[in-house]
Amino acid sequence: MKLTRRDFSRGAVALAGLAGTAAIPLARAQSSMKASPTGEAPKPAFKPVGVERAKVLKVLSGRNRPDLTPAYKMWEQLTGMRVDLTKISHLDVMDKLVAQKGDPQYDLMITNTMAEPEIVRPAGVFDPYRSKVAAEYDDWLRAPDYSWLSITAWPRTAMVNWATLGRDPANWPKRFEDLADPRFKGKVLMASIQESIVTSYFAAMRIAKGDEWTGRMIDRVFDNGMRLYKSHAQERNALVREGYGVALVNSSNAHVFFLEGNAVGEAWLDQEEGGLGTLVETHTIAVIRGAKNPGAARGFVDFILSREIQEMLARLYGESPVNPAATAGSVRPVGQIRRMAATPERIAAHFKDTQKYLAEKGFNMEDLEDPLISQGRGGRRRDKPPPGGVPAGD
Repeated sequence: MKLTRRDFSRGAVALAGLAGTAAIPLARAQSSMKASPTGEAPKPAFKPVGVERAKVLKVLSGRNRPDLTPAYKMWEQLTGMRVDLTKISHLDVMDKLVAQKGDPQYDLMITNTMAEPEIVRPAGVFDPYRSKVAAEYDDWLRAPDYSWLSITAWPRTAMVNWATLGRDPANWPKRFEDLADPRFKGKVLMASIQESIVTSYFAAMRIAKGDEWTGRMIDRVFDNGMRLYKSHAQERNALVREGYGVALVNSSNAHVFFLEGNAVGEAWLDQEEGGLGTLVETHTIAVIRGAKNPGAARGFVDFILSREIQEMLARLYGESPVNPAATAGSVRPVGQIRRMAATPERIAAHFKDTQKYLAEKGFNMEDLEDPLISQGRGGRRRDKPPPGGVPAGD
C-alpha cells in the first residue's frame, strides 16, 4: 500500500477501515501516556487496560532492539486502535506460537530473522497474506506462500574502530578470511549463537563454500585471537571500550552506534566480483492463523511496508527498505549488496545443525549473564569494569 502525505492526513479513517474498527479520538489512542514535566512524552508501555479486544492489536515480538515504538505510536494515532506488545527472546517466539496453535493469543508476529519463521512454516501457525508491497519485492524476501514477509533488511557487515584501524578503508578487512590475517591478530570480535543471525551467517557460508572451508576459516580466525561476546550490544560496546579493531555485526548496528557518537566505520566484506558475498537477513512479520483480529494485523503489515515507514526505519536505525518505492538515503539498498548463494529455505533447513556445529566450535554463551565476559581460544576472561559501570541494555 503506497501512502502519500494526504493518505496520512486521512489515516484515521483509512486505516481504521483496514482494521475493521471505528476511529476513536486521538486522546484515547494515547491514554496510557502520562504527561512529563519536561514536556517529553514517556515511552508508551503498549499494555492497554480496559480496552475491548476488538480494538486491540496483540503483537508477539522477538525484535527487541531497535524497538518499533515510533511505528506502533503512529498506528495507534491513525487507527484509534491500541497495540498490546509482548517482547520475548527471538529464540523463544516460534516455540510459543507452535504451543498456542489452535488457541492463538496474538494477532501478529514480528521477529529478527527469516530462518526461524521458515522453520515453523510447515506447522501452519501463520495465515498467509499477499501484501501488495510484498508481491512487488524480490521472492527471497518472503515465504513462498506469503506466510511470513520481510519488513526491513539488515545485512551482515564489519564495524571498524577508527581509533584502532584508522579511517582509511585500505587498512580494513575486505573479506571474511582477512580476519585471520596477522594484521588483525587479537583485534576481531563476533557475537555468540545467542544472536540467531550468527547461526544464519555461518549456515549460509556452509551452503556456499562447504563445511571444510567454513570450518577452516572459523578455526583460523579463532587462532588469530578472535573473541566472542554474548550479544551484539555487548560486542559493539567492547569494540570501543577495549580498543579492538573490528566487530562482525549488522549494518543497522553500525549505523545506530555511529549516530550515538562512536568513532566507527563500516566495512562490507566479500563484495568483490565473484566474491562470497554477505548474508542479508531481514526483520519479518506474519499474521497468526486463528488470530482474533486478523484485519488489524493485515492492516499493520501494509502500514509498516508503506514507503514513509520504510524510509523512517532507514533513517532511524539504518535498516534497508524492502519496499521498492522507498528511498534508502545513506543506507545501502538491498539490490546493491552481493549476497551469499544461499536461499532462506536452505538456511532454515541447516539452521539447527549449524547451531550445533557452532556450539562445538565454541560459539555458545547461553550460561553467561555478565556483559564483560568474552571467550576465545584462551578460554573466558572478564574485562575491567568501565568508569560509571556497564551501559544499560548490555
